[in-house]
Amino acid sequence: MTKFSCLLLLTLLLQLLHIDGGHGWSFGPVQEAEDEPGGAEPQPSDVASTANHTILTRQLIVGTLVPPLLPGPWPSPAIVAPGTSYCQCVPPGSCANPLPTVPSDGSGQLDIRIVNTGAYPSIPSTSATLTCSYGQVACCQAGSYQCGRRFPPPLGSSTAGAGQANFGAYPWQAALLTTADVYLGGGALITAQHVLTAAHKVYNLAFSLTSFKVRLGEWDASSTSEPIPAQDVYVSNVYVNPSFNPTNLQNDVAILKLVQAVSLTSKSTVGTICLPTTSFVGQRCWVAGWGKNDFGPTGAYQAIQRQVDVPLIPNANCQAALRATRLGSSFALSPTSFICAGGEAGKDACTGDGGSPLVCTSNGLWYVVGLVAWGIGCAQAGVPGVYVNVGTFLPWIQTTLTL
Repeated sequence: MTKFSCLLLLTLLLQLLHIDGGHGWSFGPVQEAEDEPGGAEPQPSDVASTANHTILTRQLIVGTLVPPLLPGPWPSPAIVAPGTSYCQCVPPGSCANPLPTVPSDGSGQLDIRIVNTGAYPSIPSTSATLTCSYGQVACCQAGSYQCGRRFPPPLGSSTAGAGQANFGAYPWQAALLTTADVYLGGGALITAQHVLTAAHKVYNLAFSLTSFKVRLGEWDASSTSEPIPAQDVYVSNVYVNPSFNPTNLQNDVAILKLVQAVSLTSKSTVGTICLPTTSFVGQRCWVAGWGKNDFGPTGAYQAIQRQVDVPLIPNANCQAALRATRLGSSFALSPTSFICAGGEAGKDACTGDGGSPLVCTSNGLWYVVGLVAWGIGCAQAGVPGVYVNVGTFLPWIQTTLTL
């Protein structure tokens, strides 16, 4: 079975979940999206701006995915004496400033020349508290677990092509799926049990928790044989910001609480992103996802996660640029709800990237600064994309994490 199903199954699922996909996309075996009959340009979703214009929300129903082939139970989180040290499974050679626990004899790192078992033996790398899978080593460091870290690709990873993210480059990236593995949108893991996403992706799912789930550690949506398999976790609660306005997408933020905490140490492909502590305007940041690589009939949904770097721009500049589009001269961009990034030809988040995190780096750590929200077309010169301003909602986020 492939990761993509027919349009009939997709339509039935949309009717069941009442997902506003904007219009009915038709999907082929390689995630290509066709225009509406007659060759007309895809119509934007019914989201009103302050100028009574419509804007295109980044919403995607891309097809179906086969659940990953999960191994046996992963070790429980191995945070050893919080505040003193913690251990994490990482690719060999990527453990920065380790405590002296990584084996010096090559244990867990050797390609053993043996054929009588028909496969590589499962020889783990261990610390006093953590057992790692073959091809990874236990990396123990001083201090408590740190958000916003990422590691080089593990052994056996496929080489990323042009515009593609490396395997495991965005360990905080979450894919929101129905239980039938239809892709709903993106999100960011901000604690071991919480995913931050755009409210417009999930606000109509709060009363159907058994209908969707979160996938972590995904990279190639067409493969179930990645070196570190993805994992699925169900959702116990959906917290939508009480001020969310679905007509103009202001206050477009939500938090998903997972039914159980995931391990932040047993997979280098699953980790949390830090919440922002400062402004990143003027800096180049990154957004990743599986959305379309172009707007309109030539755009195709991506099986392998893609990435793009975009500059964060001041809101005043963004508002002026958006007023030059069909939004018109009366459009007012909410500075509390939104930030903007992009405006460079050929570089943008696009249809299908909704809810995915816009991340920036500072002092070696990564922070979620925005969430893909909406835009006018995709990747047009002079037309930036609009993102949820995560920094505005830090008090609400911190309060919600205690629920």
